[in-house]
Amino acid sequence: MPQKIEEVESLLADLARERDELDAQLQAMIGDMAAAPEEQRRSGEWAADGAATVRYLTVTERLAEVEQAIIDLTRQRAASGPPPSVH
Repeated sequence: MPQKIEEVESLLADLARERDELDAQLQAMIGDMAAAPEEQRRSGEWAADGAATVRYLTVTERLAEVEQAIIDLTRQRAASGPPPSVH
């Protein structure tokens, strides 16, 4: 775990960007799935073991990891107390 508040802030910014990218990917996949014919959703790439479903699950798993990392870093930042005063 990073110790310096600057490192934590930088990691949080990187994770927030990744979260936004993953969320955009998921939204696009949801749109693709909704547009797919029902037959394709039952037996094609959106079937339970289809390529699109596997990709969707992979992205959602990574999103969960990123969200947890954001929570952990936010807690670490809060536990470290306020930044030192510059007086």
